[in-house]
Amino acid sequence: MTNVQIAIDESLLDEVNKAGEHHGLDLTQVIREALQAWLKRRQGLHFEQDWIAALKKKPDEAGRAEVWSEAQTWSES
Repeated sequence: MTNVQIAIDESLLDEVNKAGEHHGLDLTQVIREALQAWLKRRQGLHFEQDWIAALKKKPDEAGRAEVWSEAQTWSES
């Protein structure tokens, strides 16, 4: 692992330390989890943006949604 040095607002640091202690995590673990969550959110946003761009280039046909809705409906008999 690589050590990094960051500047952080003191009040935010206090909050993070308290929350981390409450969950049994040290500052490094909290920051690592936060960065992983941030990267995951970014990946999700990029996926959504790519999906929207693809739909704008080639919109789906409205009738196809109805076919899929009927296919996923379970009968109760």
